Amino acid sequence: MNEKEALKPYKSLDFHDDISSGLLYTHLRLNDNTKKTLQSSSFLYALIELLEQKGIINVEELDAQKNEVADRLLKYFADSGMALMYQDLEYDKYNFEESADIDCKECLNICKAACCKMPFALSKQDIDEGILKWELGRPYMIAHGEDGYCVHLDRNSYKCSIHEHRPVPCRGFDCRENEKWPVWSDFKNKTLDEKLNEKFKGSNEAFYTIQK
Repeated sequence: MNEKEALKPYKSLDFHDDISSGLLYTHLRLNDNTKKTLQSSSFLYALIELLEQKGIINVEELDAQKNEVADRLLKYFADSGMALMYQDLEYDKYNFEESADIDCKECLNICKAACCKMPFALSKQDIDEGILKWELGRPYMIAHGEDGYCVHLDRNSYKCSIHEHRPVPCRGFDCRENEKWPVWSDFKNKTLDEKLNEKFKGSNEAFYTIQK
């Protein structure tokens, strides 16, 4: 046994210790944050009950206002890129029965895989597989390059490099008629939507919508 092979168990042990130490720190921080959250919640609920008892606020009105503010904050949270996003609803992509029946080979020379610039959240199944890449700054949105295209797209052929493992949104996307991500104004005659055509005029410039 050479020196390199002899050191393998020790290196593995050091790595395990590093992981354990990192997890311990993470768990301690989570526990501390949980305590602070419970303290803040207790104070808030006590304040609400006290104000209601004194006739200063109405709980039903407060609840309605709370829902309105929650929707507003949720939208801000998502728009700011801080939200943790997963697909909802979740499907088993390998048994997904609603795949769009489109012959992409006939369209790629015209649309240049415009659908591969579409931003969407991955599923837990996608993440667990460890094959698809996602935006580190905006978990768990499908990763895109500087040109706006999905990182898994072959830029020369416009073909998907992970086609067998592609996410549900890729399987189910129907480019023939799609209001959220319009590609064609006339699919039969292969006429691109005007807005899309402007983006590709002269060059294949990015129209990537996820905030960097």
